[in-house]
Amino acid sequence: MIQQTLKDVYFSVNRVISIPSTLTAKARYSVSGPKRPEGHYLHLGCGPEYIEGMINVDGYVMRKVDLWHDLRNPLPFPDKSCKFVYSCHTIEHLFPYEAQALLKEIHRVLADDGMARIAVPGVEYAFDMIARGRSPETYPRPFEDPMAQAINYLFCDGQHKYAYNFTILENFAKQAGFSDVEHYSSRYGIEPKTYGAVTVGNEPPGSLVVELRP
Repeated sequence: MIQQTLKDVYFSVNRVISIPSTLTAKARYSVSGPKRPEGHYLHLGCGPEYIEGMINVDGYVMRKVDLWHDLRNPLPFPDKSCKFVYSCHTIEHLFPYEAQALLKEIHRVLADDGMARIAVPGVEYAFDMIARGRSPETYPRPFEDPMAQAINYLFCDGQHKYAYNFTILENFAKQAGFSDVEHYSSRYGIEPKTYGAVTVGNEPPGSLVVELRP
């Protein structure tokens, strides 16, 4: 695992040096429009999980991506141009004000009949580790003490900047302008679901998953 201090250095530079890529994409998408008539399908913070049929966006230029972009900068898509936006275990890597700004951008680019699916590590899952007195989670380092393992899960050696339960995520989403915030994982867990032209899901165990509608 790369030390977080090195990642912080990379992303402090990345926010600036990725701007030409973002501006190029902004010009391209403002002219060409969506390839699908219903709108774009975005996968924000794709990491190594490249999803066919979506515009895969990530800040690591060396990964397989469709768009190299720092998610702390505005998204390069026109208003209401996206049918579906997916983000899995990404916004916890942002400070709260950065996560709120990204949610506002997601709200801006979503079509009126669009939807976003957001997954984050769930605080309840961490509490459950403590209650059970054991933990299946050992990344990025193992602890025998379940409370220590729960803390490790939530903050991941400093990679995660914030922890979420449904109330916090709902509050952030509504402040961003979303009118409908559904606690998907409370009913379906991490069950995959088809959204228009793509199927996503099977997030890491214990994920808090919400569906957001404008």
